[in-house]
Parts: sequence; C-alpha cells; structure tokens
Amino acid sequence: MNKVILRGLQFAIVLIALIACDSSSKETDSYYLVYVQDGDSVVLCCEIGNKFTVRLLDIDAPERYQPYAENSKQQLHDLLDKKSLTLLGAKFDKYGRRLAVIEVNGININARMVETGAAWVWRFSKNRGLKKLQEEAREQKRGLWSLPESEIQDPWLWRQSHSRK
Repeated sequence: MNKVILRGLQFAIVLIALIACDSSSKETDSYYLVYVQDGDSVVLCCEIGNKFTVRLLDIDAPERYQPYAENSKQQLHDLLDKKSLTLLGAKFDKYGRRLAVIEVNGININARMVETGAAWVWRFSKNRGLKKLQEEAREQKRGLWSLPESEIQDPWLWRQSHSRK
C-alpha cells in the first residue's frame, strides 16, 4: 500500500511540474532567460526548472562567426535578461524548438531585433510589419546594416557557404 501511495505522490509531483512549466502553455505564462544561444534562439525556464528552447518567430539573426553575430546575441541578452517574458505562439520547428514572439512588458522583442538591425526578417515570413521595420533599419543603417556592404550577407546564404561541422 505504501508503494502505491508513494507512486501516486511521485506522479502528482511530476504532473504539477509539467503543468506549471509547460513549454507550449498559454501566452499569459511568464518565463525567464536562462541563456541566449544566438540572436534568434534562447533557452528559457520557469519556476519549476524545466528548460526549453525558443526560436524567435519570423526573424533570422547572424550565425556564429558571421559579422555582427556577437552584437546580435548581446542585444537579445540585454533585452531579455532579468525580465519577465511572455511567449506568443505554440508551434514547434523540426528541431523541437518552440516558435514564438517574445514580449517584455508588451514590447515585441522579435520586432525590436529587426528594427534595430540586430536581425533580418526570416526569408519566408509574411509579416509586412517586420519587413517595413527591416527596410527602415536598412535605410537608416542601423545595426548590421551599418557594416560594409561586403560583410552584409543574409544568414540563410551564409549557412549555405559555411556548413556546420
């Protein structure tokens, strides 16, 4: 009988942990930054401790070793660190990362990354607002758009010529 009760308690604890920090939960849940992988991917967590990766929806940041990559990563860190984060979107990509818009106090961080020139609009995005922000950043030479023309290369093209090892 004691084993049955113990198993029931273990199951209840796991269930509570999963419900409390479900990575596909509603937009009203709050998360915090664990670390930034790059300018468009972060690892987040919640109160219980289950970490998960989020890929910022509709943006594409410079890849590691690509010009402006460290600046982009640092900017995303500065926007998210020590803040309560809200996620909008519950789809997942083929790598198991949650695809979402991250908000801090109602500010769309994905849009902020594009607006400041820290990221491109993802090439398949249909988001006209983001495309307009990118054009403005380009015209104003913000962020990566201030680099010499020879150093500005869309991440998807850079990835094609720099395969991962």
